[in-house]
Amino acid sequence: MSITSPSRPRGLAIGILALGAGALLVWHGLLPNIGGSASLIETFLPWLGVLILFLGLVAIVRFSLIGGLCVAAAATAWALAFMPALLPGMRLGTPSLTVASENIHAQNAAAGSIAQDLAERDPDVIALQELDATSREAVSTALASKYPYSEVVGTVGVWSKYAIADEKRLDLGLGWDRALSLDLATPGTATRLYAVHLASVRPGQYEQRDTMLSELTSTLKADTSARILVVGDFNTATTDRKFAPLLSTMTEAADSDLGLGFTWPAEFPVARLDHALVRGPTTVSSSVLPDNGSDHRGILVGVR
Repeated sequence: MSITSPSRPRGLAIGILALGAGALLVWHGLLPNIGGSASLIETFLPWLGVLILFLGLVAIVRFSLIGGLCVAAAATAWALAFMPALLPGMRLGTPSLTVASENIHAQNAAAGSIAQDLAERDPDVIALQELDATSREAVSTALASKYPYSEVVGTVGVWSKYAIADEKRLDLGLGWDRALSLDLATPGTATRLYAVHLASVRPGQYEQRDTMLSELTSTLKADTSARILVVGDFNTATTDRKFAPLLSTMTEAADSDLGLGFTWPAEFPVARLDHALVRGPTTVSSSVLPDNGSDHRGILVGVR
């Protein structure tokens, strides 16, 4: 006499994987940040949507009710987390100040043409990161005629149509200056602009980036200016737990176009590392620019 073991419910493995993805979306903050691993995982959280979609297709093919229900639960968690950012943000009128920002990539022979490409979009201010001795001259030549005011600190530079005052060099705990703040003589009330380039994150190398984020947050909390705009390469995604303290004192609008506004790498962006944060002004438009020869895509933000 043989005993037949009960069959496993169809699609159980699909359900377990889907629930695991959903749990990660909801409780990723509980992951221990060993060697910065949790930050890296959180940077790519939106891509769990691809896994959930795949599992949904498998559940349909296998006619799995259990798998389908679990996938639906995971898809709901993804939608709640990312759908507001995925949908195009509303354009709220005409901006009074437009700022373009881009990491132009160090030792890039195309730096001058990248600067020219940004200038042709006619923003009021251009902020660039990863300037070096060669690119600085090419960029200055490309921008001098339209942007008579400029300030460069280390590898970060700002070119402006508005007069610049009260420039400050910032190291944000890095040990050398890789950020700056200045006041733009915008009509009515001056606008305090911060241009930043935070340290990179790699497996086992994250402390400098975290220190700079913490110092930037403290600096912004202490700043009492009526209008503040912070742009640059943060090397941090909004889903990274280390970005949350910044969003307690600043805000970032959703991209004005359909999509999650990824900026890196330029050829096929998988994460948004470049940001425009505001306090005081209202963001009326925010766009990611096409690939123009750097390893990051630029952003263009309008405020009023």
